Amino acid sequence: GLPYGWEKKFDGKMNGFVYINHVTGETRTSPPTHGSSGTGPAPVQISAREQGSCKPGWRYAFNFCYYISAFADIQSHSGAQAACKTQGGELFWPQFVFESFFLKKTLNKVKISTHFFWTNGEKHSGKWDWGTGHPAFSNPKWSAGQPDGSGTCLAVYAHTGFLDDQPCETQYNYACKTKP
Repeated sequence: GLPYGWEKKFDGKMNGFVYINHVTGETRTSPPTHGSSGTGPAPVQISAREQGSCKPGWRYAFNFCYYISAFADIQSHSGAQAACKTQGGELFWPQFVFESFFLKKTLNKVKISTHFFWTNGEKHSGKWDWGTGHPAFSNPKWSAGQPDGSGTCLAVYAHTGFLDDQPCETQYNYACKTKP
């Protein structure tokens, strides 16, 4: 893998890959050979104000509690769903468009090891949805050029807060959500 903070991303203008360091802002065309070992930063403590009425390890916002997986806790889509159930919640689904952007802002502090985090969104019978009992999938905020048909599970690109279709077996960090 790449050192911590680096992401390999296809650049259509160059018709090739670029490497972006989200910590320093550096962009290059060759893979980085320097940087952190990938072990990542120590967990960020959650203040009592951030925790609100949520259980320890969760953050309160918009009348919900949110849990963000630890730096090294990455799962496939189904693994993330199971992990959220174990935590007493379910995989993130947006009730409000701005929830993804709240998580993006939170992730700037928390640090995750992947550049995406899983949502509850999946494609069924050619249509995207958030799962049974959740709001209709309407007016999604997609990353540029997405969905591109690369997968049937939805992830949020952590650096923008926009949606991206990804292969369900890919391992990413994840965010869980529940009522307090």
